[in-house]
Amino acid sequence: PTIAFFGSTGGCTLHCLVLALQAGYKCNAIVRTPEKLTTLLAPYNLPAPALKNLHIIEGSATDAAAVRTTLLAPDQIPGTFSPRTVDLIISGIGSKPNFANLLHPTLENPTVCQDGMRTLLATLHALQADEHAQGKPKLAVISTTGVDSKRDVPVMMLPLYHWMLKVPHADKKAMEAMIRADAAEGEQRALASYLIVRPSFLVEGKDKKVRVGTEEEPAVGYGISRTEVGRWIFENAV
Repeated sequence: PTIAFFGSTGGCTLHCLVLALQAGYKCNAIVRTPEKLTTLLAPYNLPAPALKNLHIIEGSATDAAAVRTTLLAPDQIPGTFSPRTVDLIISGIGSKPNFANLLHPTLENPTVCQDGMRTLLATLHALQADEHAQGKPKLAVISTTGVDSKRDVPVMMLPLYHWMLKVPHADKKAMEAMIRADAAEGEQRALASYLIVRPSFLVEGKDKKVRVGTEEEPAVGYGISRTEVGRWIFENAV
């Protein structure tokens, strides 16, 4: 498949992008600072053929023009795009925390996920309406634990989640609601299907055994490495 990456300078999505390039997939990646992505990719020593399959689009997840370019499948000619959408979208956008008020931690951009998803879905609908691009892509998006009615967080971590992650959780909930609303539109939906991935507390470090649950039967976990999340998405979505 052809793949569009949103938030590829973040650890989870970056690792998934690396695995996709290593496997020979054609990838689009929208980033605000292209130099940052190339710097992050350098330690992986990707071969030249793999790097030729990467098309970097400069822009933000709310820049409709840049998002439109990102959602169009890369053509055979480097730097050009075909009149069909990518097969798969992988999104892991987020924002840095802001602890200016320790009683009420927030994000530098408190609505980054919902704003990005709103732009993505609107752009897909616009492409499909003018019949410029054919096809409906699949979506794999990174959300978080602690946003559902069923407990998927260890009891001892609940105070931390309710204090530090109240704002990002509200943003993730709004994002998930948009995705489900699109799925309910039937033939008018923008996406062919979706996969919402809710990793537990993201950490750096060695990969460990992954426990996987569902919305109906969640798996409770303390933390998971960003590289393991990226690998799981690659193995199960790509």
